[in-house]
Amino acid sequence: MEHARDRLPLRPARGMLWASLGILIYIRVASGITGGFWPSGVLLAMASYPPLIVLMAPCRGQAFRHVLLAAVVLLYLLPFPIVGFEWDWMPWTVAAAVLCVLPARWAWPLFVMVVGTAGVVAALLGYGAYWAIWYMIVTADDGLIVFSVAALVGTVERLAGAREELARLALLRERLRLDGELRDVLGGRLQAIAFRMRKAARQDAADARHELDAATELARETMAEVRATAGAYRGGPVPGYPAQVESPALARHVLLAVLVIQCVLATTNLHFIERVNPLTLALGVLGLTAIVVLQMMPRTRVTFVAQSALILLPLAVLPGSWDRVLSFFSGSVLLRMRPPRSWLIVGVTLAGHLAVLLAYTNDNVANALASFGGHVMLMWLVYSLGRLTELATVLERTRHDLAEDAVRRERTRIARDLHDVLGYSLSAVALKGEVAGRLLDTAPDRARTELASLIAMVEQTMAELHSIVGGRVRLTLTTEIDAARQILRSAGIETTTHVRIPALPDEVDTALATVLRETVTNVLRHSQAGTCAITVSQDSGTVRLQVVNDGAKPPAAPSEPERPKTGLRNLAQRTGGRLTAGHRPGDLFEVVAEFRSDPARLARDPDGVHPVPSAQLDDG
Repeated sequence: MEHARDRLPLRPARGMLWASLGILIYIRVASGITGGFWPSGVLLAMASYPPLIVLMAPCRGQAFRHVLLAAVVLLYLLPFPIVGFEWDWMPWTVAAAVLCVLPARWAWPLFVMVVGTAGVVAALLGYGAYWAIWYMIVTADDGLIVFSVAALVGTVERLAGAREELARLALLRERLRLDGELRDVLGGRLQAIAFRMRKAARQDAADARHELDAATELARETMAEVRATAGAYRGGPVPGYPAQVESPALARHVLLAVLVIQCVLATTNLHFIERVNPLTLALGVLGLTAIVVLQMMPRTRVTFVAQSALILLPLAVLPGSWDRVLSFFSGSVLLRMRPPRSWLIVGVTLAGHLAVLLAYTNDNVANALASFGGHVMLMWLVYSLGRLTELATVLERTRHDLAEDAVRRERTRIARDLHDVLGYSLSAVALKGEVAGRLLDTAPDRARTELASLIAMVEQTMAELHSIVGGRVRLTLTTEIDAARQILRSAGIETTTHVRIPALPDEVDTALATVLRETVTNVLRHSQAGTCAITVSQDSGTVRLQVVNDGAKPPAAPSEPERPKTGLRNLAQRTGGRLTAGHRPGDLFEVVAEFRSDPARLARDPDGVHPVPSAQLDDG
């Protein structure tokens, strides 16, 4: 089953990753220009970007990924012997590559080491405590951003590529379970019936009649059990497959880490740059903590309004430092509001922030644009992690919905096969058993012949039981016509057959055989027939099966138009074609089924068992 949100396109997922990388590159270029490192320092600083970008693309082989990691590290170190430290040397590409390539037990310690090294080197170069913290924060921030978005995009693509995998596994498990269940419920009964039939074939008339009567009664009981089991499979509950997605947990952790890092940077700005008094600093820390908590809570109107107030109101007092968290507001707007209103609010926010940055940087456009890029990056992170998390959750839920649907469809298929195939066979066994019992005294040789055919029929029924669960039931029209002729004549019904068709495609052959089997069952069950005519013909690409029997008196005062019996209606839904059934003058009952003989026009069986003609039901 498909939900409306399950159709969310996957292409934008990878677009979010490329947009994140593009924003980070823009920030680094703007920062390099601001520091006076253009062009050599900036171009050398970007040397490690290409292998990182290749690493983000879908690529096979862990060895190749290790080669790309080594390339990122070596190309990051390349500028040092050329331009020394006169470039934007934050090792965020190394931090991101380490997290993307190595196992978690190695990646996270190395990530912490890379971040710590950035701060230590900045301190050794005499940048001061503030800039040492700033270098660590930027390295950790950018590395986490690239890693988290890439990891979520990879998860989304894996889930999309494995949409059917869980359904296949669930279907296999259900078939194995139902196979064991049906063997326990029905297999033992069928074996008991066959045993009594074989025993009767070796005994004299009196003892044979006792065994034959017991086998016939057991066949009727088993037929009732088949109907009850089929009904239970149609209406029984389907086991649930609760969706458990690990990737959104990673997204939440990374988002929390980035938010905390930004709040630490905002607190550092308040202390080192703004030099606010202790009370204002304490209030700022409390406000930042509340903003983070609200950001991580489930998205509701109350949390959104409360967070927006905590972000926007302090801007009038602390515009230089509090703008670090303004990106949280922009990202939340994109997530919680619909376009075009969200675009309008975000556009106004971004324009206002850029204007403030230009004012506070004394018209230093490059510096303002670099800071503005940081706002855009954090806004994009909040939005993309939220959207990718939603997409991963939707895809995982879809996988589980498909699994439940596959199990439900399999149960429906087995229920129909139990009714159409096994029910028919057991009806025939009971009927032929009664005929053989009556012949024991009057025609013992013929009775022995009937017994031999009964044993073969029960063995065939056991094979059909195995085929039903395996989904390998294959009926042929020729076999079913022979079986129908034998069963009807055993019941004392004079039977004539007229078959004038060439070889049929398997799909059409199976559909016609199934209709014939169900129709013969209804003749035996619902009429006092003395004659039955079966005709199969082909004309203008259409194969036509007609079954006409007598002894079918219409209702005295029908209150509604005649419809095919329930079994035939189910059959029409299952095999398609054009099916009519109804009483005809002279106490006759006629069933007509027509199918296209052109396989190119055949659709798929809704149960996924056989290709069958596209459905068209006429109740006639």
